[in-house]
Amino acid sequence: MGTLAWLTLALGLLAAYPVVRFAARGWRFRAGSTVRFVVIGQVAGLAFILAWCLFAPRADLGGIGWFAIAIAAVGIPLALGDALQSVGRLRVLSIALTAVTALTAVAAGTLTIAPTLATATVARKAVPVTEQTLTDGAQLTVHIPPTASGFSARDAHLFVPPGWLRDPSSTRPVVEMMMGQPGNPTLGATLDALHGIGDERLNDAPFILVVDQLGNVEANPPCSDTSAGKIDTYLSKDVPAWIRGNLPVSGDRANWAIAGYSHGGECAAYLGATHPGIWGNVVSISGPDKPGEHRPTYTRDTYYGGSQATYEAAWPENILAATHYPQPTRAIFVAGALDPHFRPQVEATATAAEKAGWKVTYWAVPDSTHTQALEPGLKTAYNQLIGVWLASGAVAPQADRLLCTPDVNARACGLTQAGAVAGTVTIVDLSVLAVFLGAQLLLFFRRGRRLRAEADAA
Repeated sequence: MGTLAWLTLALGLLAAYPVVRFAARGWRFRAGSTVRFVVIGQVAGLAFILAWCLFAPRADLGGIGWFAIAIAAVGIPLALGDALQSVGRLRVLSIALTAVTALTAVAAGTLTIAPTLATATVARKAVPVTEQTLTDGAQLTVHIPPTASGFSARDAHLFVPPGWLRDPSSTRPVVEMMMGQPGNPTLGATLDALHGIGDERLNDAPFILVVDQLGNVEANPPCSDTSAGKIDTYLSKDVPAWIRGNLPVSGDRANWAIAGYSHGGECAAYLGATHPGIWGNVVSISGPDKPGEHRPTYTRDTYYGGSQATYEAAWPENILAATHYPQPTRAIFVAGALDPHFRPQVEATATAAEKAGWKVTYWAVPDSTHTQALEPGLKTAYNQLIGVWLASGAVAPQADRLLCTPDVNARACGLTQAGAVAGTVTIVDLSVLAVFLGAQLLLFFRRGRRLRAEADAA
């Protein structure tokens, strides 16, 4: 809890004494029903807010709505008290006013309480909302069943952005990422890149799922469906189906990206060109221009039955030239400026994508080799994609965490908001008390003058 929260709590405790005295005196001297309802209603309302903030999963998402509940705790008892004390047509009007107040309170309470029930659950796993995860995000290891492909892939690794953890009722874009060969489907390079582009971009990051397109660390299969396995089917059917069923992601292809490095970069270009209806964004970093480019004859004979035509039909450049793309596709191609082998291949694929009508960005990373281009390439890609998604509204504004700084966890934030509500209502109580006592004094003096005037007249 921050300084403001402690000050608010202290104010509430200090102001509680005169409020309790007012309630006791009102009860002792048989004050009207309105006073009793107000006191009881406010105490019950504040007790409810405090209890909810202690036990609700995301009490911090109540925000300014807590004040709405507190106002309801004041308004409904006043309306009920007025109805009890009224007679005739005024009672009908008072009952109608009470009903409207209650319905408004129910609506405000529902809109306030609903977000606080949101839990950060991804892939059927509860993600802890702590100071660390709200700052750095979370990492999960997930298994993606090869339902359609039968491909024996290693477990994937998922990055859950911290911004989404602040509002788990929202959706985010998603990136399906593949690493190089030899390699593992890990988040290391992705996390380095995300932390390198700043906290604000990190908060606005998409879900990033690093998947396995190899099968094992030493394998080097093509990404198309071949004798090595139905890898295309796995990456274009099994993985997207798992994403839709397990992640809170947008359904718009413009908010889906396929990305990869080296072997994964060639796969990303191939998949983006082959399945334009799934991904609206393609990122290829240091990607070859064809599968098995260093051993084309072996690749053709081993995986494509010795057919040169079948082999060439799987080259991204040829797919791009033969396919019509009615929907816009954004592509980011990156290569190391000091990479004489793969840089020309990346440039050739980027040129083919541009001719196919894609919106292409190409960058040769200065003073970088094949491997050195990975982190700056990912930084560039995520910077561009997140910027586009923010502009389009695919990344929603941060949830209202009233009075809380970004590093405050959910429980402490909820208690801070409850403390602010308690302090504010206490101040209102004292202000109303002052007006009430002032009015009583005025009535007392007026009654005294009237009685004296009547005595003099008698």
